[in-house]
Amino acid sequence: MAAVLKKRALAEYSQTVQEQPPAKQIKKLRLVKKAVVDSSGGAYIGLLDKYKSSYDVLQLLLRVSDSLPLQEDDISLAVRRLCDNFPKQKEAAVRVKILSLLGEVGTEPGSDVMAIIDDILGLLKEETSHKVIAEGLNSIFKLGKLVPDSMAPGVHSKLITVSKEYLKDTSHMVKRKCLSIIGEFLPNNERDPNTSATMRFVNDYTNSEDPRVRADAILTLIALHERGIKVDVSIYNQTCESLKDDYEVVRKAALKLVWLLGQTYPETMVDVHQDSSGGGGSGSGGGEDSIRLVDSAFSKICSGVGDLSMLVRTLSAQLLGSMLLVSDKFLQQTLDKKLISNLRKKRSAHERAWENVTSGEWASGKKWADDAPRGEAVDADQVNLIHSGACGAFVHGLEDEFLEVRSATLDALCSLSLNNTHFANMALDFLVDMFNDEIEDVRLKAIHALTKISRHIVLREDQLETILCALEDFSMDVREGLHSMMAACRLSTKGCLKMCVERLLDNLKRYPQDKKSTWHCLQKIGALHPELTLPLVPELLSIHPFFDMPEPDVEDPAYLSVLILVFNAAQHCPTMVQLFEDVTVQHYSYLRSTIPQLVPHLKYCGAHATELAPVPTSSLRFLDSILSRVAAAPSPRVSATLLEAAGRHLATLSDIDATVAGLAHFLSLYIASQLQLGKLLADNRCYSNNTTSLQANPVRNSIAHLLQLCLKLEYLFAGLDEKDVAAVKQLKLRTLALQLVYIVRASNLSALALCDNFLLQVESTERYLSETGLAPEQFTSSVFKEMSGLEEAKPGTVARILLPLLQKSVHPPPPRPSTMVRMCQATINTPSANMEVVMKFTAGLVMGIGLHADIDCLLHPHLLRIRLKYPDQQVQLIAPKQADLRQTPASQDDVIKSEDGSNPGNNYRLFTTVLISHQVWTEACYVDISLVLDLSEKESGLVHSAQKLNTSVEPCIIELCKSVKVYVSPKAVKRGV
Repeated sequence: MAAVLKKRALAEYSQTVQEQPPAKQIKKLRLVKKAVVDSSGGAYIGLLDKYKSSYDVLQLLLRVSDSLPLQEDDISLAVRRLCDNFPKQKEAAVRVKILSLLGEVGTEPGSDVMAIIDDILGLLKEETSHKVIAEGLNSIFKLGKLVPDSMAPGVHSKLITVSKEYLKDTSHMVKRKCLSIIGEFLPNNERDPNTSATMRFVNDYTNSEDPRVRADAILTLIALHERGIKVDVSIYNQTCESLKDDYEVVRKAALKLVWLLGQTYPETMVDVHQDSSGGGGSGSGGGEDSIRLVDSAFSKICSGVGDLSMLVRTLSAQLLGSMLLVSDKFLQQTLDKKLISNLRKKRSAHERAWENVTSGEWASGKKWADDAPRGEAVDADQVNLIHSGACGAFVHGLEDEFLEVRSATLDALCSLSLNNTHFANMALDFLVDMFNDEIEDVRLKAIHALTKISRHIVLREDQLETILCALEDFSMDVREGLHSMMAACRLSTKGCLKMCVERLLDNLKRYPQDKKSTWHCLQKIGALHPELTLPLVPELLSIHPFFDMPEPDVEDPAYLSVLILVFNAAQHCPTMVQLFEDVTVQHYSYLRSTIPQLVPHLKYCGAHATELAPVPTSSLRFLDSILSRVAAAPSPRVSATLLEAAGRHLATLSDIDATVAGLAHFLSLYIASQLQLGKLLADNRCYSNNTTSLQANPVRNSIAHLLQLCLKLEYLFAGLDEKDVAAVKQLKLRTLALQLVYIVRASNLSALALCDNFLLQVESTERYLSETGLAPEQFTSSVFKEMSGLEEAKPGTVARILLPLLQKSVHPPPPRPSTMVRMCQATINTPSANMEVVMKFTAGLVMGIGLHADIDCLLHPHLLRIRLKYPDQQVQLIAPKQADLRQTPASQDDVIKSEDGSNPGNNYRLFTTVLISHQVWTEACYVDISLVLDLSEKESGLVHSAQKLNTSVEPCIIELCKSVKVYVSPKAVKRGV
């Protein structure tokens, strides 16, 4: 009987009831992370009454400050307790902290800003400490910015009135806070008499006994002017007096106000004789009694270039560069030092050098000091000098000992020269002199300044000689900057052109890595100077009228440089073509095939007609026809066949036509991904767990390769629109779904991490499609629906849902991106691929190999890695230094070509040293060096899956170029006898 009862009980307990879920009922899980609010601040404030010592109260207040923000319900109580405790504190430091806390609490949402301001003003009525008053004014200054617009006028007027009262305080801290409040909250109404009176009231404090108050008063006037309350021009002379102040902060503020008045009232006339500092004469020999305000302000600011303070000199130079309305006679005087000694005018070094160049005579050396400067007698009554500050102001700035002043002066010279051709030619000699500066940044700035003003100037031989000396600089930035500058400047004579070509070729021998930059420079020089290149063609190409010269080597970089110069000049000079020999014409055809971007199309006559005129390509039409045939496939089998043919054609098209190379690469990779995915779905080994490890290896490698293709589509292409990105994301989602199904159904590996990664990808794809407003594909829509109704996301459950969806899914047609799509690619220039020289080093030590590479369209520079693969299959990924990765400056032509999607700012050059180390080898072997993108950090889930699958393909390592083999031989350490 007991056995029967036990059996019946077990039967009752083992009985299960399965309930069917209601139809069309989807449960959505939403996780809301609540913000953690620390309410310890309110508790600390409640303990204020329990502490009697000032030190303990101050420590408690510091804890309150660290525990902010407060809960909204505790704000009013905290403000009341702080205000009640304020009069009880005898130490000023504690009261300062209380006022500071009131200001911080008032900035929190839910606080009554108006009430807190009134409380602070009430606490300050009986206060005598200057520090406490200053902190209280600082708190109401911060809170005044938070007052609602509807109540702002009344509150701000009240604050202005309080500030005027506290301006009578003797402390500079209080006065400065009051001036800040006035500058921020004074109403913008110039017709209001109170506004004008307040402006005069603030101006009175520019004569305060404290320099900090004087400086803040001037800065307050500037702040009011920027808010639309214009400063009256009548304070100009008073401001000029502040330029002589003993304190640096006052002089800096006065310089800004003088500049502001000069820019606001440029045409206002200023009496020269009433100018206490001399104001500057006319500088033209006339008897003018008044000058324009902008000219006078320019002269005053020029005087700041000779100030004792480096900061004042730097600010003066910066302000001078923005004064574009100044008269030419004042502007030109900044580059001219009137050196007078015993009423004889001394010529500057530039004037003496120019006289030597033009006269053609030099010192004989037979007579002592026969090359001494011979002065010119000057009548004292005829000498009219501008104020001494303007005379040679830029010369003083360029000769300053601090690089900040020299850099600011160069910027000012450049900005003023851009709008004045005559001044640009005057400043040319001084800019050229700065090429010899000891600081690299200053040299670069001088080069860039000369490049910007190149349209206004023509280089002479003496100037060009100084410029070309800078080509020997060790810095690559300086050399390439000079190449860009020479490409933009015009040369005066054929001697200049010859000198330029010779020095560039010498520079190419010394620095072979400058080859591309030198070629671009000579291309521009030839196009700009066809008339100067014509008489030099026989010499440059070694053409002799009677003898046959040996044929030059077309692979010689120097000879290629000369050809690039000549062919670009011949484009604008048809007579030059008749001078070419047959060898030159053959080399032209070769260069047109190899470097068409550097060699233009030339029209030859008669027997020299070796090239057809370029015709527009039909690549886009061919590409459209391929996609239309794929989209119109009648059956899946025909579609697969068409996709295979389309992939081959697109891969070939990407190599033939550079205009659609990025688009063809993208489509070929997308089609290859679809074909790979279709083959895997048709393979039963992806779903069966009866396969052996030998049979499973190809499937695992195929899945890893498919993941790598998806990552290439996601990370290598720029210029994709929202539809293209959505297609890539959905393709990646299919691949991850197939990977998860394979791990669950056909292996015994854990799939928890893969399932989590798949669900994150589902969430990311759904969010992106909702943000862009795009409709999902059929498979994606089904996944969204099933995953939203999933109660427990276990790998087995998810794989059981995904398998029928994958089997029933239909591949969508490939997307149609724009022609502006670009693919990230790299080219390793150094070391060369065909280098057979054995590089020997001691085993166990380190050998450095110079690496120079060009990387186009690099969207993620922080993911770039240098991969080393040793003969024993060891692989190292090295992250290059950020300083070694230099962004290629985008030329104007590149910007025009890349209107959308192909930002030329994504092109980089890598100059680094790769460190190689290994143990002893029996013979020399090759080490592979390549550039890759390491996506391990971004795609951590795929890294885990690759480790689980143990495949030979690393999906998160994307190659950017073919590897270069370096012949290496580590030698054993020689033991001494």
